[in-house]
Amino acid sequence: MPCGRESRSAAVAGVPARRLRPLVLMLVLFSAMTRRALSRSLALPPLPAPVVRNITCNTIPYPFGVRGRSLPGFEVICGRNKEAMLEINESSYKIDYVSVEDAFVVILVGPISQVCYDRNGKQTQATGIGNISLEGTPFTFSKRNKLVAIGCDYKLSANFSNSMPGHSQWQPINCNSFCDGKSCPYDAACCEAPMPLIDAAREFTLTFDKLPGQFTADENGTCSAAFFYDQDEQVFKGGQDPLKDPLLPVGDHGMILDWAVGQGTCDQALTYNLMSLCNSLSDCIDAPRGVGYLCKCNAGYDGNPYTAEGCVGKYLFINHTDIHDLQY
Repeated sequence: MPCGRESRSAAVAGVPARRLRPLVLMLVLFSAMTRRALSRSLALPPLPAPVVRNITCNTIPYPFGVRGRSLPGFEVICGRNKEAMLEINESSYKIDYVSVEDAFVVILVGPISQVCYDRNGKQTQATGIGNISLEGTPFTFSKRNKLVAIGCDYKLSANFSNSMPGHSQWQPINCNSFCDGKSCPYDAACCEAPMPLIDAAREFTLTFDKLPGQFTADENGTCSAAFFYDQDEQVFKGGQDPLKDPLLPVGDHGMILDWAVGQGTCDQALTYNLMSLCNSLSDCIDAPRGVGYLCKCNAGYDGNPYTAEGCVGKYLFINHTDIHDLQY
């Protein structure tokens, strides 16, 4: 018998059987418990539910809602299938996601500007949603966005502005997309530009032009376009043709808008409203952009601070039904 095994056997043999019996019983009981039972016995709070996309008029969280059931400026309209839609500049955009905690909304927006070419390389009519103004709304362009241009030899030039006193009036961003370039990570015929440092931008203008003297047959039957993207979103997932794949027509992408309630600070709003702005388990904070306010659940609570019972406490859940006293 190997020396190591003999040593362990001797050590066990020196322990009285009556002292080993409870230990053996506990080990057997522990090994017999199913993984499901163990998870119920010492369970952490459940993980957040998956993000619900394509929000409907019935599921959109307050302060958003249909007219009469929302705060001013947060009214939505219902689409054909009850999808919640936000009206901006007389256009309606499908709402993809709302973060009450971080005060932003994601709307699905098509190309800002798009130029397509037929199979012979002839340019068709340019399309796109064009310039955007958020004046008169509770929304501003979020720095969580980025601008992306796809196409062979195009220049994107955008300007963001903020009309509030004490803020920069205009701040431009630019990028050029080249057929043989890869200014987007892993992708040809693409460029991307981060949002400018300007706070609470409400006005956006864009030009999307072909670079002088740059024409190629690679564009035939494709489209070049400029989009808003989430800053963390990969522009293209790759494909068999690194040039043609990016130039194919693409659908809507998420544009992120920050929001705040009202036009005054917490103190000003409380004076005007003569009532509590947020629920009893939350605090009112002045919006970072300098205009409006936000509600935040207190430490140890999560949920919707804009509704009466919206903030719910976090806790560790322990279920004792699977733990029994051991009798020796």
